[in-house]
Amino acid sequence: MSASHKSKILQLVDSCCQNAKSGQLKSLSFVIGAANGTTKEIKRTYIQEQCKFLEELRQQKIRQGGINILSMDAGVSNFAFSKMQLLNDNPLPKLLDWQKLNLEEKFFQNLKKLSLNPAETSQLVFDLTEYLFESAPIPDMFTIERQRARTMSSRHILEPILKVNILEQILFSNLENKVKYTNRIQNGSKLRYIVRSSDPHRMTSYWCFPREETPVGSKKLKSNKHSKDLRIKLVKKIVSSSILNKGSKDPTELVEFTEIWEKRIRNALAKKKSFKLCDILEFLDNSGVKKDDDLADSFLHSLSWIEWIKNYENIAELLNSTSHSKMEFREVFEFCENKAQELKYLQNTYTTG
Repeated sequence: MSASHKSKILQLVDSCCQNAKSGQLKSLSFVIGAANGTTKEIKRTYIQEQCKFLEELRQQKIRQGGINILSMDAGVSNFAFSKMQLLNDNPLPKLLDWQKLNLEEKFFQNLKKLSLNPAETSQLVFDLTEYLFESAPIPDMFTIERQRARTMSSRHILEPILKVNILEQILFSNLENKVKYTNRIQNGSKLRYIVRSSDPHRMTSYWCFPREETPVGSKKLKSNKHSKDLRIKLVKKIVSSSILNKGSKDPTELVEFTEIWEKRIRNALAKKKSFKLCDILEFLDNSGVKKDDDLADSFLHSLSWIEWIKNYENIAELLNSTSHSKMEFREVFEFCENKAQELKYLQNTYTTG
């Protein structure tokens, strides 16, 4: 796709947003994973920024026939990642890999604990980076869940929290510098992936519509736990429904699986009705504690970016017609509203019964 055609689509997105109402801009931001600004002007800016990035991914997907995304939920004791593939000729993404690791047990042979030592942290993250490239295909995009901003001068910040923040920063740097360094080598193979921080709030908002009450004080803790439990339940339902409704074109079938992953999921479903995500992974010694929230979040980050790409493709198709009018722009916002209603339906389906 030419640069002029790319800029044309982005210009059409901007034209679509120019006379849109604030609520329409909010719904557009929602379906493409853009930040939601406080004013219409800021909303339009965030939409343009996200569309520019999604357009790059869309072009790469067209050139290659598909796109692969690896999403990580960073943690030293509980590091999780999932890899998904979206092909041009298939509307459903396919889960290629899904792992949970205790990084200390995986990469420190003597099972020592990671200290706040730059040499140790550097070596561990180097080993982790190389491990992420071991299985083909190499991702076109790496995402790392963004950690909450913290005041590092506070004496109440615990060492494990510091380690996770440091891990996120160095891992992001390693991945970016790997592609920069590799591509400078003459006559060498080139890497063409992108590294992106993935906002956990945006991911959660896409899949888990908030309850009506606004939590205050101690209620906020209950709300956070509710959100975590809901995300785990959602992923378990997405996984099981996608297997049980395979090939039925049911709206609850959101993901496909490779043969090995389908077998693992069917085995977990056959053993007990209330299975854990950890049961699917057939845990190894270096897999860390058997907890599901990290696995659920890495899965949903991958699936969110897949969804945002697909939604953007639909919007680009609506905008890329031969003529452009307010009527056609209205179709874009109708698509956004319909998508939001579809997600609400899915959430109700997944969280009942």
